[in-house]
Amino acid sequence: MRITLIILLFFLITNCTKPKTVLICGDHACINNSEAEQYFEENLSIEVKIINRKFKNDIDLVELNLQENTKGDRKVNIFSKKNDNKKLKELSKKEKNEIKEKIKDKKINKKIVKKIKKNQDLTKLKIKEQKKIKMQKTNVKNEGKNVVDVCTILDKCSIDEISKYLLNQGKKKDFPDITRRQ
Repeated sequence: MRITLIILLFFLITNCTKPKTVLICGDHACINNSEAEQYFEENLSIEVKIINRKFKNDIDLVELNLQENTKGDRKVNIFSKKNDNKKLKELSKKEKNEIKEKIKDKKINKKIVKKIKKNQDLTKLKIKEQKKIKMQKTNVKNEGKNVVDVCTILDKCSIDEISKYLLNQGKKKDFPDITRRQ
């Protein structure tokens, strides 16, 4: 019983494996995954060729003739799928190296573009913050209140000391009158 279970498990595992595939980038097989990703980004399509070595694509005519002679009343029909057996260009080492260099250059350019975008976003944020600060300053001037730096009041200007001071000031004040109109 154990042996049959092991044999069945073995056949199940071997039949559930993924067939070997090759990604095709244009007229040649992709060198590596990064080239395949780059090609997909540019063209939004990629071909996958399945390499299946189990079945012969060639038909042995000798065997077919022998089978027909031995069994005269039996007909042999051969159906084949539409097969795109287009020839893939085999790249030389020099061409492969050139493609790899192009991929590296494109990756570097992407990183540079990302950095430039981040810098532009940061400058936009800084400009917005500066505008907000200017607006706050104009609002403070209009209100006529004097803004006092907390560090000038305290001996030690640390976050803990500032938080304690502000909490004490908040406890001393009354609740705001929310019914009053401004």
